[in-house]
Amino acid sequence: MKPVVENIGLLNSKQSFHFFKLEVDYFKPFWHYHPELELTFIKKGRGTRFVGNSILPFAINDLVLLGANLPHNYTSLEQAKKNSHEAIIIQFPKDIFKSFKECELFNQLYIDAERGIQFTHPPKKTIHLLNLFENLGKPQQLSVLIEILDTLCKDQNRKYLSSSTYRHHLASSKTQHKIKSVTSFILENLDQKLTVTMMAEHVNMVEQSFCRWFKNAVGHSFITFLNLARIEQACMHLSTTDKLIQAIAFDCGFESLSHFNRTFKKIKGISPRVYRA
Repeated sequence: MKPVVENIGLLNSKQSFHFFKLEVDYFKPFWHYHPELELTFIKKGRGTRFVGNSILPFAINDLVLLGANLPHNYTSLEQAKKNSHEAIIIQFPKDIFKSFKECELFNQLYIDAERGIQFTHPPKKTIHLLNLFENLGKPQQLSVLIEILDTLCKDQNRKYLSSSTYRHHLASSKTQHKIKSVTSFILENLDQKLTVTMMAEHVNMVEQSFCRWFKNAVGHSFITFLNLARIEQACMHLSTTDKLIQAIAFDCGFESLSHFNRTFKKIKGISPRVYRA
């Protein structure tokens, strides 16, 4: 389940970096990577963040720096409320400031970002600069980007997302298409019965080959990945709705409440009831 490569197009444009604000009802599954680094700040919304072999929740003020070619994906529940999710995203090549000796201190930050970094308590200054970004012209944005990276270099309230053993191998275009198909199918059908047999057939592979391929690319077995994704989705339901726990279990693809409770406690360390309290 290697991700799809995303062509941001900086090489063929007159831009040295790419900035955009995303305002959507919810984040759709799109497991992908690109050669540029990416800084993502969540202004509104909550959901599940996939980075390398990491599967964790995100919420308001989530700030993450992703290294070059690190697979990632943000997903969330469909919302009735219009534009309930908002993100600020800055994508830039790691050599963007290579001619500036003063910016050499960023190099270690770029290396650390190869695993993905979450800044757990972003300073008010960093958040202010990110919110300021969209109202500036390109030259001013470039200057503010330097300032943002400088604050991140000094910010020690951080944690790595992907494990140190995770390795991503760039895929051919044919494999990328297969990955997109598998990933989208899994994440859009978490409430359905999903088996190794079904997924192997979905991509025209025998079960044994599919299992090896999947684990090699994702860093988890298919069942582990599926359970992690389902439990994170359950956490969103527990946090944002008043649905019965049994209903949440079934909505997230579990066939029995007891199986859901066991899996939830194994992954989260507490019961769904305690998590919701």
